[in-house]
Parts: sequence; C-alpha cells; structure tokens
Amino acid sequence: SAPASTANVVSDTEDVVEKTPTNYGNSYPVGQCTWGVKELAPWASNWWGNANTWAIYASAQGYKTGSVPVVGAIAVWDGGEYGHVAYVTDVQSENSIQVLEANYRRQKQIANYRGFFNPHEFLGNVTYIYPN
Repeated sequence: SAPASTANVVSDTEDVVEKTPTNYGNSYPVGQCTWGVKELAPWASNWWGNANTWAIYASAQGYKTGSVPVVGAIAVWDGGEYGHVAYVTDVQSENSIQVLEANYRRQKQIANYRGFFNPHEFLGNVTYIYPN
C-alpha cells in the first residue's frame, strides 16, 4: 500500500533526502518529535510515551542514560507540557551539539534546524539515551 506521507530529511550539509515514513514499526504520530526520533533510531521503543518520559522508560527497559552527549544518542528534554526529543548527529562538547529533529517550532519535517546549539539552554533538563 502507498505511504501516508513523505517527510524531508535535511542533513547538516543541507542536502534534502526524501524519507517516506511507512509507520510500520513507528506508532508515534507523524510529524511529532517522538515520531522523528523513532524514524532515525529504530531501536527506540514505540511505548515510551510523551517525549518527557522517554528517559525514564528507556532506563526501565535497560538502556543506559546520562548527561554526556554522544553521536547516535537520543536527547530528551523534560520541560514544557510534553518535553522534546532529538537525535544527536554531532558533538563538539557537552555545551555544543547538533541534532536531527521533528516538530521544532512546529516544523513537521525531520531536519537540522539549529546547527550547533547549547542543549542546556533549551526546554528544561537534558538527558541522553544511549543505544545498546
């Protein structure tokens, strides 16, 4: 069957890659930050809830979590009503990272919207979930 929608994935080089979400294996609503991270990190669970609970549920499922960003980790911010998650693509230091994310400032495509930024200056506390 045909996919429901197509999202543009923009890398840090600003090349646009067509990524067609099938939602097979991704139960999060298309365009939300949780959906975007699940598309980029298929190892993330479909059942971690809103973004602000991801680190809690991931830890309970045996994933290591911590405060040090690494490429391939999931960044979880606990602020706001639902929090926010993003996929870490580059790290200069604990205060300078790049991410791919969806639903940043209501942008539904998966992209690098911010370049390098300080994750401690965004939406509450940040925790990282590391792939097993």
